[in-house]
Amino acid sequence: MIRQLIYNRPARGWKEALPVGNGFTAAMVYGGRRKEILSFNDCTLWSGYPRDYDSPESLEYLGRVRELIFSGKYKDAVRMAEEHLTGGYSESFLPLGDVELKLTGGSGAYSRALNLDDAVLTVRSGSLERECFASNPARVLVYRVVGSGFSAVLSASSQLYSAVSAGQNGMLLTGNAPDHVVPNYLRGERHPIVYERDGKGMAFALFVRPVTDGQVICRRGRIMVKNATHLTLIAAAATGFKGYDQMPDTDRAAAARRAETFVMSAGTDASALKAAHIEDYHTLYRAQDLSLHTSSSGTTDQMLKNPGDFNALSELLYHYGKYLMISGSREGGQPLNLQGQWNRNIRPAWSSNYTVNINTQMNYWGASVCGLQQCLEPYIRMVHEVSRRGQKTARVNYGCGGFACNHNVDLWRKTAPVKGNSEYMYAPMCGVWLANEIYEHYLNGGLEEFQEQVEEIVRGAAEFAMDYLVEHGGYYVTCPSASPEACFEAGGRCGLGYHSAFENGLMRQALANALEIGQEEVLSERIRHVIDHLEPFEYGADGVSEWSGGLSAAEKGHRHFSPLYALYPGRVAGVYREPELTAQMRRLFDCRQDHSKGQIGWSTAWAICLSARFHDGESAQKNIRLLFEKALFKNLFNVHFPFIFQIDGNFGYMAGVNECLIGWEDGVIELLPALPPRWTEGEMRDACIRGAHISFAWENSQIIRVDSDRPITLRPDHLAPDCRIGENIQLKEGE
Repeated sequence: MIRQLIYNRPARGWKEALPVGNGFTAAMVYGGRRKEILSFNDCTLWSGYPRDYDSPESLEYLGRVRELIFSGKYKDAVRMAEEHLTGGYSESFLPLGDVELKLTGGSGAYSRALNLDDAVLTVRSGSLERECFASNPARVLVYRVVGSGFSAVLSASSQLYSAVSAGQNGMLLTGNAPDHVVPNYLRGERHPIVYERDGKGMAFALFVRPVTDGQVICRRGRIMVKNATHLTLIAAAATGFKGYDQMPDTDRAAAARRAETFVMSAGTDASALKAAHIEDYHTLYRAQDLSLHTSSSGTTDQMLKNPGDFNALSELLYHYGKYLMISGSREGGQPLNLQGQWNRNIRPAWSSNYTVNINTQMNYWGASVCGLQQCLEPYIRMVHEVSRRGQKTARVNYGCGGFACNHNVDLWRKTAPVKGNSEYMYAPMCGVWLANEIYEHYLNGGLEEFQEQVEEIVRGAAEFAMDYLVEHGGYYVTCPSASPEACFEAGGRCGLGYHSAFENGLMRQALANALEIGQEEVLSERIRHVIDHLEPFEYGADGVSEWSGGLSAAEKGHRHFSPLYALYPGRVAGVYREPELTAQMRRLFDCRQDHSKGQIGWSTAWAICLSARFHDGESAQKNIRLLFEKALFKNLFNVHFPFIFQIDGNFGYMAGVNECLIGWEDGVIELLPALPPRWTEGEMRDACIRGAHISFAWENSQIIRVDSDRPITLRPDHLAPDCRIGENIQLKEGE
């Protein structure tokens, strides 16, 4: 069993540094021999402030765009949509700043490790021993150095407008965020980072308190420590964020007071802070467990190169996902964005926002099965806020009830479309996808306190879905209809058709969810009527057609598996309930895989999940290996081709492992539905699925023991002849 990331040299850059976080303050730790760098983020430090991008012009032109699409004039429809059904860009998640610590005495033997079991990072360099952790109970980051007569120089800086001061109490970095940051993919902007004269950008602060037995000298914004045997830095960040619908506080002094309060309230006892941190972490991390009965003696970067460490790396990356979830998503904080809570760029890739046409949802796919329901609170709160904000977008842009949300959300819960290409710009069903995800987690149990919010979200999504539908050819269809970031050929590249397989799956799942939570009978009758009259899926040469009318993506190896939504993460299709639809989806899946041109981490993770729903362990293993070989940095962060960090692949992998080991379809649980051939033995404890906590073990690819804390129905597939079956388990009849 290996639960540590281990290295024999310091990080050579941000993408080799190791992450720590408490759900509010996060940092990347480089672990240099004589110079430590801590790159800080705060989950609420974003550019901008609340803005209204909803447009009545969108509704004015919506009917005309529909007419053009139904007339087959797709290019004209796309041009009109991109000109009139548009909005503004999301804001960006920002880096706060760096704290640099120069040390003496760091020469000699070196090691660096992140222990996932305790969430403590250690660095040993010569005579110095260092450790770092981020405490959720105290809301601080702690960095401790122990040695013999060492000296240190502490400094801080930020890429944002800022100032640094130092005194005997500590070091203070304060500043203001930009009023707007233009997305990194827009080239040629003369002023991509905007600080307006009226200064509406939120304030931020980072306070660092040194606790030491050495001599402390403050000079020119730096702190020098001489002749110390121990030095503990206690740090906390704060911003002027007040709420998604409120203007942020721009007062740096107020942010500084909040940050200093966190630090001073934490006290100076590093051992006590560490003990409380580990106890808090264990309540989440140890709620569920997975072991593949494996070990490795190599460093993490050696494991990435050694095919013999496949099982060891499989287990390590799974638990790394749990670690990142607990470190980045805690009650009261913000949900995980494209980079979790770790970002070093003012203009990060795709603004490091909440991209809700797959990436944000993928971040949380595995959370509830892993018993991390507490980590879902920021996600549920964000979706609830989006549902409130999106009511206006639904009404103004689309003339619908319920709520709408397009594909880019930010701290301010933007729900209107962005500008640009219709392949990504127009995506009003993303709110429906978010609602479906929240309900899936709710069904796995442990979220009963959110029942009212969940039901409101589910109903709002179903209401929008039904109102957005139009009649065409005797069926209800969505129009205009997108298939995220894909296009077809119709006299040129077109990203809008009608009733994509993606939206067909979303609709069916959303309406089934709304029926399940219970409605007024009149509304339930309407839902059943709509479900019965939705246009069915179409099949073509490559399997499921991406759009109605036999239209398929021009790029056969497209990175998005959106047409397969109904199978995963949706549950409209399934190998037992809809075998023909599932078989047609498998054809499209194989086509995508056969023509793929590059390894994108999150897409590969999605392929693992889909392989599991197809009950294909060989395919799952192939994609796991591709993820290991092509889509991981040395610190095991996920790679988006060619060299971009996105955290969704880390969490998508965690979900894929869950799907390979435990499945659910129509009230029946199945164990090892897609076991990768290399994982011949292992055990999973307390997986949460549909309200039950299930534990099981396997040898020679067969289940030898299974138990549940409440009654479940289990398929007998993959059970060893002498399998020990718990008393709460009933085997499916006729199997």
